[in-house]
Amino acid sequence: MPDFDIKHIEVLKRRILVLERVLLAGIISIIFAFYYGQQTVTWIILWLLTILYAAKGILGRQLKQKEYLAKVIEERTIELRVQRDQVLMESEKLSAALAALAEAQDELVRSERFATVGQLTKGLVDRILNPLNYINNFAGLSAELIQGLERDLRNGQTAMTKESYAETLEILRMISGNLTKISEHGANTVRIVKAMEELLKDPKGKMVPTDINNLCKANIDVVSKLFAKEIEENKIQIRLQRLTLSLLIDIHIEQMSKVLLHLFKNSLYALLKKAGKQIFTPELSVGIKKQGDQIEIKVYDNGIGIEDHIKDKIFEPFFTTKPTAEAAGIGLYISREVILNHKGSLTVRSEKDRYSEFTITIPIHQNTENQ
Repeated sequence: MPDFDIKHIEVLKRRILVLERVLLAGIISIIFAFYYGQQTVTWIILWLLTILYAAKGILGRQLKQKEYLAKVIEERTIELRVQRDQVLMESEKLSAALAALAEAQDELVRSERFATVGQLTKGLVDRILNPLNYINNFAGLSAELIQGLERDLRNGQTAMTKESYAETLEILRMISGNLTKISEHGANTVRIVKAMEELLKDPKGKMVPTDINNLCKANIDVVSKLFAKEIEENKIQIRLQRLTLSLLIDIHIEQMSKVLLHLFKNSLYALLKKAGKQIFTPELSVGIKKQGDQIEIKVYDNGIGIEDHIKDKIFEPFFTTKPTAEAAGIGLYISREVILNHKGSLTVRSEKDRYSEFTITIPIHQNTENQ
């Protein structure tokens, strides 16, 4: 009920109450005036009481009208509130439906992207690998033949002039160097093609309950063995902050292990690059936290960091800051796709020459139907 209606009704009630008291006092006054024979006074009071009684009637009718209107307004207000609540409920349902639709659209876009990439690269991979293998094999065989020819040339150098021998040897060395470059670039091309082939694999798979503490620890052990020499020489500190209690989360073990290994290797690469330039205390730390119904894994290193102008590109396929011989540039792309298929997110915070921190956030429980 509107506030002004309530106030107006209260004013009318107070006025009517005052008039009732005045009327009662007037009736008593008439009785006393009649008793003492004051007829003139009696008639005056009676006339005033008549006016007051008429005024009371008018106020009474106004009060009834106001109460009726207030009741109508209150009922209408209740109806409007009910309608508003219904609209809010429908709005929430619509928002949930839109969110589900957006998620389905994102999934469809990613699926279509994989399908498009597959169509474009499947035939390309098959057609490129065979010629590349021939190039690499014949380059290797030719390099071996040249080495044999160099040995024969040295054995028969007495039959040649000094200048002819030096010139022939120089030519053989140039050919050998060219073949070495062909082999190196061929190997790099094979690595890129293999990376394209990796993109064709379906990142989805069967998810099973897995102890996240043990999974992180196992992958840290793997990378520690792979880089044991570098870790010892540079005194790299590796720390794991586990959950207090063991927790099973629904994940695809093999794919999640690839993601963790890639992030750990990237961190060690950044630490080793920085260690080659300056003296500092290299540190790689992995932290696991439970945030509501989600698990958060942070991979932090105080290595070379990432420049601001390439942060938006690091998740693109075939983008890399490493030399071609060291990486094909699909690791972070595939890692993010795996995390997205776990209904999670992979984000990064970094400052050049100071640190990098990748954060994996995934639900503890997945809808494992149709996985």
